[in-house]
Amino acid sequence: MTVKLQTPRLTVTGPHGIRARELHRYYQRNADHFAQGGGDLPARVGLTRARLKAQKRLWKQGRGYRFYGFQNGELVLDLGLSNVVRGAFQAAHLGYRTAQTHEGQGLMTEALVSVVGYAFDTLNLHRLMANYQPWNVASSRVLEKLGFEREGLAKDYLFINGQWRDHVLTALVNTDW
Repeated sequence: MTVKLQTPRLTVTGPHGIRARELHRYYQRNADHFAQGGGDLPARVGLTRARLKAQKRLWKQGRGYRFYGFQNGELVLDLGLSNVVRGAFQAAHLGYRTAQTHEGQGLMTEALVSVVGYAFDTLNLHRLMANYQPWNVASSRVLEKLGFEREGLAKDYLFINGQWRDHVLTALVNTDW
């Protein structure tokens, strides 16, 4: 299933619309920048291909939705809905990152507006949760613009770069649910 969301400056697509080599180059160009937020990046193209295959499988199962944002044909950001839980919860975690060369241009806000709309309108989720490290002022601003509300501070929340890191917890509720 190919999903394509259009914003004024971006085309946002699911994992079915991207090639492994292109994604791998994006990872490599931004490896140091992305390391601040944690998460492993595949060391080889074959591992990136396997990651894309897993993302497609999660999408098909309704357990995770990865998106990639392109500006003028260049991959400039990625974002996703993970840990999708149905039943009484109807929620997911929201994660995102922008290529270092494209930060501060409002592109992530634009992409998130479309993906949040997809999560609420198409996937019919009730709640999205997004967490960030306290030093990450840019994430704080993006989430605030989208209406996410701060719910608290989780001490030693994630193990990133060899150390437990605190995270600010935020959420956005679909009031039309």
